[in-house]
Amino acid sequence: MRQCLASRQERFELYKQLRNYYLFGSSDDNGALYNKIASTVDTLSSFIYSPASIRFSIHLGVTAPEGEVLKVPSMASEVSDQWKQTKTHLVFGLGVKWSLVFGCMLFKEIWSAGSKASRTYLVEPHQFGVLREDIVDIEDQEAFVHCYTTTKTQLESDLEGNPRKAAILESVEKRASAGDTNQYGEGMTRLILSAGISTATSSGIGGAPEGGLTGHGSGSYNYAPKVEAELLDMFELYVWNDDENDYQMVTVASPDIIVYDRKNVGVHGMAQFVKLAPEHNCYDYFWGESFVARLTSLQDWLTLRLQQVKDLMEKQVDPSYAFPGWTGLVEEKGLAYRKAGGMIANPPGAGKPEKMSAEFPPEIFKEIHEIFAMFDDQAGIHNVLQGKGEPGVRSKGQADLMARLSSARPKSRAIVIEEAAEDLATLKLRNIQENSKQRFVAKSLKDVEGSKDTVFIPEQFTKDYEVRVDAHSTSPIFIEDRKQDAMTLLEAKAINRSRLLEMFDPPDLQLLKEELKGIEQQEAKMAQMQMQMEQASRQK
Repeated sequence: MRQCLASRQERFELYKQLRNYYLFGSSDDNGALYNKIASTVDTLSSFIYSPASIRFSIHLGVTAPEGEVLKVPSMASEVSDQWKQTKTHLVFGLGVKWSLVFGCMLFKEIWSAGSKASRTYLVEPHQFGVLREDIVDIEDQEAFVHCYTTTKTQLESDLEGNPRKAAILESVEKRASAGDTNQYGEGMTRLILSAGISTATSSGIGGAPEGGLTGHGSGSYNYAPKVEAELLDMFELYVWNDDENDYQMVTVASPDIIVYDRKNVGVHGMAQFVKLAPEHNCYDYFWGESFVARLTSLQDWLTLRLQQVKDLMEKQVDPSYAFPGWTGLVEEKGLAYRKAGGMIANPPGAGKPEKMSAEFPPEIFKEIHEIFAMFDDQAGIHNVLQGKGEPGVRSKGQADLMARLSSARPKSRAIVIEEAAEDLATLKLRNIQENSKQRFVAKSLKDVEGSKDTVFIPEQFTKDYEVRVDAHSTSPIFIEDRKQDAMTLLEAKAINRSRLLEMFDPPDLQLLKEELKGIEQQEAKMAQMQMQMEQASRQK
């Protein structure tokens, strides 16, 4: 555990600053006048992942029995339904957004016996540790650790059936009363605790005014969870067991109380975690590259310029004055001079008050627009993709071509997102296979003699398969490409209109497919009547 969590403290300090930059636009929670990082991350994440449109298909391996293809539609429909019903599509979308902030996020897939479904949970990177950070895939790690917190009552419930329950709870109680500290980093299972954390010092650039929404005068707006219950730090160590060809799980209550030492309780031979790192530039660093880290210098520059603009505008609205030759209580006289209806006697020989106007640099807003353009360039989202005009574009075809060419960089990120979604959906379906007893029907092939419907449970479906995202449906960037491909296939008579509807995925899809059956039946009757009329005409 110490080896796996060696860099946790160092990464934790970095993640605190990245979190603040994303939420507030500054390295602490004072906040910036305008948080361009948040809008850039939100825009980019909406381009590379759409929770509403994602669908899955299943690709069978070469060793899968031939008849298993009839079960594929039911299993593909089940994993797509479970993805939506268990809110995985929303959890995954949240993970996409925060993976751009931290560099990576992890998802833990657990079978919930109560809801009879496979549930997905977010795991922040500071809650995780690996034995070798120079290996990027979890599957290649010899050992890794998941850190989390729980309450005493929840631990007591989790220990139900454990013969050592009383001894473990007694040890935990003794350690808590003795005030033992956690040698692996107590309190680091959350970025912000109820008591608050010490953040990095401010960059010195002006931020929100005192008492503002994210200022220190309103601490309730720093998005810090407040938990009154006493929390216990827990650790789950996963080590590959060669004899069992599976992971060995060791559950530890802080600091060193062994709760369980057992085989993997998840899918046999598979880690319960899926990693998502959309910025795949670091080929030898497990935690990936933070997209937000690339924007921090631009955000500081933007904050500096906006604060200067704000100061200059305030000087324009409320200018300073010089009072040459004035004596006595100059400050009080100056206040009276600038007050509406103020009366003041001009001292003998004193000059007329002079307004000290602040000079406004004409290029400052142009510089701010250039900074905005740099944010868009880092995200790879240019004017055409954002629906803005581009000089020289005069036709729809030209605009479509430019949008297609300029979407290359977001598409590369979208492909990485898609692969992580496929891994998570595969793990979800494997969980369903090992735990669900729901019955499904494999429809027969009507044109094959002797073929009939088959009732089966998920466990009876082959294990030799991959769940894949159907037609790049994770990202809205691919929508137009998918529609063009669908129309090409229809014109080539490679698909029917029912499959075309599925590829377009319009609202009320099931109702439209049922209505299409009626339309096709009516068309068949009309075609038959036309044929009969033509035959009667030829006979005459």
